[in-house]
Amino acid sequence: MKIKERIVLQATEMFIRSGIKAITMDDISGETGVSKRTIYEIFADKNDLLKSCIDHMDMKFRQEKEEAVTRAKNIIDLVFTFIKIGVKAINSINPLFNSDLKKYHYHIWKETYRISTERHRSHIQKVIIQGIDEGVFRNNIDVEVVGILLSEQLRMMSDEAVFPSVRFSKAVVFENIVINFFRGIATKKGLDLIEKYLEEEADQLVTVNPET
Repeated sequence: MKIKERIVLQATEMFIRSGIKAITMDDISGETGVSKRTIYEIFADKNDLLKSCIDHMDMKFRQEKEEAVTRAKNIIDLVFTFIKIGVKAINSINPLFNSDLKKYHYHIWKETYRISTERHRSHIQKVIIQGIDEGVFRNNIDVEVVGILLSEQLRMMSDEAVFPSVRFSKAVVFENIVINFFRGIATKKGLDLIEKYLEEEADQLVTVNPET
């Protein structure tokens, strides 16, 4: 493994676990066994390293989604796989990571948010179109409008004024948004599939199995 890759992997793990502000370049040097001088020869500063870490996280997430697409039996199966991927990501990332990113590295957060929003909306629209083709989503909906609606609902999930972390589990909010959204645009065939998957996946969903 190259030194740059080792630094990015270790720094990503540290940022995810403890937040960004709490981790210094000295901490990263200590954990990786790479001198701070060498780290600064590879990365201009903490912002530069953070960008590489976010790129790494994005690449892993997109690979996971692409693998899910190839394995899915149908679009409802894919939706529930995405739910599990999303819950896993929510539960593995310290909430401080996102709040630190927005508060202390705003320009990186803003660009990351812009790119992720564009990708999410495009991906949601593709899912909806496939669902219409499969007869599980209604064909009389405006795909672009509906895609934006889900994207904005998911964005609202991280708004502390709406869903304060002290009261709401982000994983539960995420599941409720996605499941109820797709219920709302589903045909009778789609609803039957959704209910079937809810029963089959009950032990893996926090919404229907809240004690977990």
